Amino acid sequence: MILLDLQTAQRLLDTLALLLLATALGSVPIRRMRSSIRLLAGQGLLLAAAAAVVALATGSPHAYFAVALTVAVKVLVVPGILLYALREVRVKREMEMGLPPRPAMLLAIGLVIVAYYVAGPLRTMDGFLTRNALPAALSMLLVGLFTMLIRKKALSQVVGIVAMENGLYLMTVVATQGLPLAVEMGVAIDLAVGVLVMGIVARQIHRTFDSINTDHLQTLRG
Repeated sequence: MILLDLQTAQRLLDTLALLLLATALGSVPIRRMRSSIRLLAGQGLLLAAAAAVVALATGSPHAYFAVALTVAVKVLVVPGILLYALREVRVKREMEMGLPPRPAMLLAIGLVIVAYYVAGPLRTMDGFLTRNALPAALSMLLVGLFTMLIRKKALSQVVGIVAMENGLYLMTVVATQGLPLAVEMGVAIDLAVGVLVMGIVARQIHRTFDSINTDHLQTLRG
């Protein structure tokens, strides 16, 4: 049963895309890892809301399953794994960044401008490709990659990788109205297992170097 018309769905997706873009930019200057992980859970909740809008507009049973899967993996499982790993390594702040917060924020805004320049013309396509949805998705991917590159702690780099995946997820929601069920489950399981493995690796780095700064891995070179 279709409960939302296309125009209403597009307006809601446009608003959610802007909120997701705000969370992506807001993650750049954050120094506390726990706050970064909570913001990541907030992104997952907004992505679940975007998937719910698509479900209500299409009436597809698969789309409703995608909403439940998004909440389970992106709001509960992945942030839960990261918070558990953070408690294991006993690190509260991200003190080491490759760039100071202000230049980093300016560069992140520059990446958003590039994303709008590249993906903005695609908003004229039909379906759920609204004015802001696809550029915001590309912005999340670029900003997630950028934050992963400028952070030095292993867990904060994992947060950047998950943020990139969130951008890709938003892109699939607005461009394809959701992936096939088997692919959706495969991606969700792959993400959860990947984050779990990276959390274990971060714990092992901490046990070896008493730190999760990835710069210490350079000492392992032969």
